[in-house]
Amino acid sequence: MMRIVAAAAISFAAMAAPSYGQQATTKDQIVGSWKVLSLKATTGNNVSYPLGDKVAGYVTITSDRIWLLFVDATRKAPATPSLTEAESIAAMKSHVSWTGKYVTGEQTADGIKLTSRVDAASSEAINNTDRVYLIRANGNRLFFKSPGVIVPMTGATSVVEFEMVKAD
Repeated sequence: MMRIVAAAAISFAAMAAPSYGQQATTKDQIVGSWKVLSLKATTGNNVSYPLGDKVAGYVTITSDRIWLLFVDATRKAPATPSLTEAESIAAMKSHVSWTGKYVTGEQTADGIKLTSRVDAASSEAINNTDRVYLIRANGNRLFFKSPGVIVPMTGATSVVEFEMVKAD
């Protein structure tokens, strides 16, 4: 009878514990500088690439702050050092940058939860907002997925996903 009770207790504990199919991502794994490989946004059934098919940029994560700068890698340099109004508008629409302090939270199947309060941004649409991401580490790569954030280039609330590789 004791064996049955012990087996039932072990089975119950195994069912109650989360099963992620991979190791949990830790805060130590996400600290560093990371180069963006891809960026996409999903709104409903629509998938878009807010900065085009070719994106460039970096994310740096310290023990308490995150910095992000992404640009459309195909954008053209201005004809002169002094930007025209059209070139200024195009430059603003072809990048996103922001920074803020962050905290990490619970571990989920999609990774560790990171919540950052944006305290400086290239777009006032996201300044003083929370950016929430689930971050999963896999070797020298990080995968970010938001439950839903405002995409500065479009203003739409979308699920944003980007993949990073450890920068040199």
